[in-house]
Amino acid sequence: MLLEFSVENFLSFKDEMTLNLVASSDKSLDNNLINYDGNNLIKCAVVYGPNASGKTNLLKSIGFVKYMVINSHKNQKGDAIQVIPFRLDEKYSDKPSKFELVFIKDGIKYVYGFSADMTKIHEEYLYYYPMGRPAVIFERDHTNNYRFVKDKKEQNELSKRTLDNSLYLSTSSNWNYKRTAKAMEWFVNNVQVETSQEMPVTNIKTTEIFNKNERTRDIIKKFLYEADVGIIDLDISTRSLSDKDLPKNIPESLREDILKNAPKITEIQTYHYGFDSSGNKVKIPFDFRDESSGSKRMFELTGIIIDVLLKGKLLIIDEFDTNLHPYLVKYLVDLFHDPKKNKNNSQLVFSTHNTYLLKTNIFRRDQIWFTEKRPDQSTDLYSLWDYKPRKDENIEKGYLAGRYGAVPFLGDGDIL
Repeated sequence: MLLEFSVENFLSFKDEMTLNLVASSDKSLDNNLINYDGNNLIKCAVVYGPNASGKTNLLKSIGFVKYMVINSHKNQKGDAIQVIPFRLDEKYSDKPSKFELVFIKDGIKYVYGFSADMTKIHEEYLYYYPMGRPAVIFERDHTNNYRFVKDKKEQNELSKRTLDNSLYLSTSSNWNYKRTAKAMEWFVNNVQVETSQEMPVTNIKTTEIFNKNERTRDIIKKFLYEADVGIIDLDISTRSLSDKDLPKNIPESLREDILKNAPKITEIQTYHYGFDSSGNKVKIPFDFRDESSGSKRMFELTGIIIDVLLKGKLLIIDEFDTNLHPYLVKYLVDLFHDPKKNKNNSQLVFSTHNTYLLKTNIFRRDQIWFTEKRPDQSTDLYSLWDYKPRKDENIEKGYLAGRYGAVPFLGDGDIL
């Protein structure tokens, strides 16, 4: 579970900004909370703001951290770190970007952070709270010196294997060091970031879960049926690429190579209710390509959300409402808030322009976040809770009226 995420000098973030998922003193909507060790965490956070205000950059920042943790041990000496500092202030171009996450893995709280520029890691640290009190796993400074409290000999050897452009968490976990393994597991198994809208890529997850076993297959079918997109059943199969799938003008030598090395083709057939010539109700097959954009989007999200709910993951997803009716988006959010459906304390952080969700019977005031451009064009991130709106306030109306900021400033339309 995620408690906090902070980012500084990365993409549109200039100053340090923090997304805080620790609940406020708001007493409403208890089902929207996870109780942990006497404290409450929110299950969902929604981010609003005008285009190009930094919503996507916030989610990308979390994705960047996950990528670095999982992959930086593969870096070779001299490889550039793909970090992008704030570009609209020259003083920040040579400063490192900074990131920090506070999270819980297997009931233990961890604090992990690092700073980096394109050439090296400037700082890195990992703390944990095994008995409710902070303890150091490792600290690393800008001179690449380390501080270890336990397993000093083993960790010193691992630090020597860590390049300047690699994270120690990544390298040490890759060498199976036990004290960093849990933190790595959280990034690998408990954090899923979806900032791309390329449906064929994420369709893989739904197909994978559908083919896993009979239970997950039934869950997906029920999920789609309850979402009321008209799909009452579906079949998913895979087959090898055949000669008839290729254009006739491809040279024979190339044709053989393509057929030999091509990945399997996934074919999806959906079924809708229809009527035969006698007026009897029957199932009518459809090619998945003939489904609406909304149905395709729902299919795309089905596997992702089921996987997240079953495994207790954190799901980070951009433009959650793409091609979906507002009621469908609320339906998906309600799955996370429902303790009977979300038994494993999964969390959802997403961006949207769907103001229908701005209601106090859907979200608590500390669940609603905004991004806004500052005068220097950097991103400001803040919560609706900061405005202390009344519990009965019309949040949607107030937001559209600009009461909380984070709305676009438009010209007078005199462009022709």
